[in-house]
Amino acid sequence: MIVLLSGQIKNIGDFLITDRAKKLFEAYVDKDIIILDRTKKLDDHLEIINKSRFVVLCGGPAYAEDIYKGIYPLVDDLEKIKVPIVPFGLGWCGRPSGRPNDFKFNDESKVFLKKVHSEIKRSSCRDNITQSILHNNGFNNVEMTGCPVWYDLPSIGKRFKTYQKEDIKNIVFTTAADPKLIKQTLAIIKLVVKHFPDANITMSYHRGIFPDKYTTIRATTGYLIKALGAKLVKRSIKIKDVSYDLNKLKFYDSCDFHIGYRVHAHLYFLSKRLPSMLINEDGRGKGMVQTMNLPCYNIEDKSLIKNIDQDIHRHVDDSFKSFENVANYIDNQFDVMKEYLNSLKN
Repeated sequence: MIVLLSGQIKNIGDFLITDRAKKLFEAYVDKDIIILDRTKKLDDHLEIINKSRFVVLCGGPAYAEDIYKGIYPLVDDLEKIKVPIVPFGLGWCGRPSGRPNDFKFNDESKVFLKKVHSEIKRSSCRDNITQSILHNNGFNNVEMTGCPVWYDLPSIGKRFKTYQKEDIKNIVFTTAADPKLIKQTLAIIKLVVKHFPDANITMSYHRGIFPDKYTTIRATTGYLIKALGAKLVKRSIKIKDVSYDLNKLKFYDSCDFHIGYRVHAHLYFLSKRLPSMLINEDGRGKGMVQTMNLPCYNIEDKSLIKNIDQDIHRHVDDSFKSFENVANYIDNQFDVMKEYLNSLKN
């Protein structure tokens, strides 16, 4: 049995990470998986945890200054957890923005990670920037396996589909987490409409649209302004809230192209061998595209719109064939992931 700590609450990216991680562990380590909420203390689950093979820290940009207690509360006395703790596919939080070499863990988290790394052969991280950050902080037994969302098991070994311009019929545009990026968002949507005037476009909100205990009214205001602006660009644009339920993402499989700000929409499309262009809000996206050797589009770049425009032209001209390199990269890296997972059986 394996205990997997998941952050799947609202953001659909966290649900996707959990789902892909669970499938990888079921296929290569142990089919008996118990999922627990990583945001809560685990004192009431210690009996189950201590009967497991190990506890998996799973999910997104967990390498923050306060990874212990802030991201993973776990228990106050770590000696109560008698089995190894395995970080799996974790990434850097992206702060301080643009300065990964300046990142440091707080003292409590440093002690926690020293204990974790002393009890396992290797941890697993999701990109090269995260690996370098861990090395800089003294943790060297780290394998860069990639994010679990890279690996859609039925798609391993498959090629990217090539597209003519008229083949791009359904496009997903994912909105930024930052509600202030309104002008930039509408400029990119205008580009998409210009290049693919006959395509159906869906604006997808991974963290939802309307306010609740996880989304502020301020954020909702920004999201609704973006949705309204998109409708003014093209009335037929659809608006979809895909938070809370992974089944809401099923329509992605029938789409031909993604462009937008959500890292895990980007990875979902690439894993399914569908083309995608990611705009980076912070170091999380940069870590992904740099590791996969993809173009880096950053929100602060004054040439962003021009660069996206030129690259859409390039993709259309070469029938999106350049994405074939991504398929090769994922397949090669999958061998690293399998070897890592197999090492956890012992």
